[in-house]
Amino acid sequence: MALDHFHHADAVSRHGGGNPFAHHVAEVLDRAREILSAPPAPSSETGAEKDGADHASALLAMLNHARPEDSGLIASALRQATTPDALEAATMAAATALDRSTVLDEELISALRDIISGESVGIWERVEALKAFNNVKSPRAADIAAQALESDDHDLQVHAAIILATHHLSTHRAVVEQVVESWPENVPYPAAAVLDALHADRPDHTRWSGNE
Repeated sequence: MALDHFHHADAVSRHGGGNPFAHHVAEVLDRAREILSAPPAPSSETGAEKDGADHASALLAMLNHARPEDSGLIASALRQATTPDALEAATMAAATALDRSTVLDEELISALRDIISGESVGIWERVEALKAFNNVKSPRAADIAAQALESDDHDLQVHAAIILATHHLSTHRAVVEQVVESWPENVPYPAAAVLDALHADRPDHTRWSGNE
């Protein structure tokens, strides 16, 4: 419950005023790491509504504070996530850890990649795992997004294309354009961001419609 209160204060602080518990960040991270070092607890032990709520709370508390050295714990949490809440919290914490990493953690990359390419999980879970690479400029992120671009699912294609168009267009423009040309008119909303990136990157600044 304390970790949930910290996360809530962190979330509303973006509207101004700051997190009144900010001076407890080190303590919060230590406790979150301790929780993630153990398997997710069943609801019968924690009194929570869902199994693994302790992991979800720990991951949300470190969402804005995860460090590169937390990558291994986050990877383990991803592999053990049993609820959508825990998985979403883990992917968001992963995004923070990756964004702050000079060298990407292979264990974390592997855990995310297994979800993205997994046939046993839903498309929502796969897209959430892919979003962890939204702000990662490493060529490894480009490789993972390029793989996801080969999916038959338009939601996954769109988010993969956004990553490539935002950070890796100089090396992946041709494949992004090829996929965009195959999209139907009702492709999911974020597709507009891909078209805008392709347009902005054209040397002559002419509009690229996806049907050229």
